[in-house]
Amino acid sequence: MNENLLLHILTNEASDEEKEEFYRQLENNQKEEELFLELKSLWLRASMDETAVNLDQDFDDLWQKIKEERQVHTLTFARRMLKYAAVLLFVLGIGGTAGYYISQQNFEYPETGFQKYTAMRGSVSVVEFPDGTKVWLNSESELLYREDHKANQRLAQLSGEAYFEVTHRDDCPLIVEVGDILVRDLGTTFNIKAYPEDNYIETSLVEGKADILTVAGNPIVELEPGESAMYHSTEKRMELRSITDNVLSAWREGKFVIRDQRLEDIFKELSRWYGIEFQFENNELRDYRFTGNIKKTTSALHVLKMLKATTDFNYRVIENVDKPDTVIVY
Repeated sequence: MNENLLLHILTNEASDEEKEEFYRQLENNQKEEELFLELKSLWLRASMDETAVNLDQDFDDLWQKIKEERQVHTLTFARRMLKYAAVLLFVLGIGGTAGYYISQQNFEYPETGFQKYTAMRGSVSVVEFPDGTKVWLNSESELLYREDHKANQRLAQLSGEAYFEVTHRDDCPLIVEVGDILVRDLGTTFNIKAYPEDNYIETSLVEGKADILTVAGNPIVELEPGESAMYHSTEKRMELRSITDNVLSAWREGKFVIRDQRLEDIFKELSRWYGIEFQFENNELRDYRFTGNIKKTTSALHVLKMLKATTDFNYRVIENVDKPDTVIVY
């Protein structure tokens, strides 16, 4: 692995053979993979016009982490990652995103002709299109879909969460619009989570390839299987991390799979499924974290009891007639 290959990966200019070589070398080295994802995230932030001050600080933090790794791993590994960081610093120093956006295409979404699919609260809906593409919609999600034969595009707009198994068609790609970004399939199985109240859009690739683009069609990143790109809508910042397929498939199989999640975020999931509202009297509890698996067939009160058993919080339930019940957490 060398810095030229890394640069090709970051700029999305690597050939299929180079990509195969690069990711094969990361397969058996978790530390190297984690550092690469941080480098890639920093590169993406530069491509999205993040301020130089923030980038400099984040680069310094990453540089410090690499130096710490040097103390506990082999010298060869540390030197390699320091080279990668130096390459990134050089690229950012000579103009950041110049030449990064390699193509531009305008995607139009006609106002008419969309079919609407929804998943009601507490349910999962499955949609299968004539070409074999299959989409699962999570609770309180909405998908608009149409084929634009004139432009040779399959167009979708998503609010909520959906899992796509796409039948790839070179002559008619699928493009999903979610907030400020587009996701284009390249022969793909992927998951998109984009509930408006979350203020982020998370695209996770299970297999195949997927491009994330700006609404103007400018490439931002090409995801590899096992990667997740989280776009923070308010900060307009992209973050890369690794994912596992079992977490993505869990909601389709009737489970809440909680992996080191904040209590506030867990309650958002419960609210969408059970139709209840949560209020915190003690704001410190919002950041309590949990890990575990819970079946969705159980009651909301049972889920609360399971969560309560692992930490120190209390709750009371206010039953309402004309609006959702409220759970007060203290």
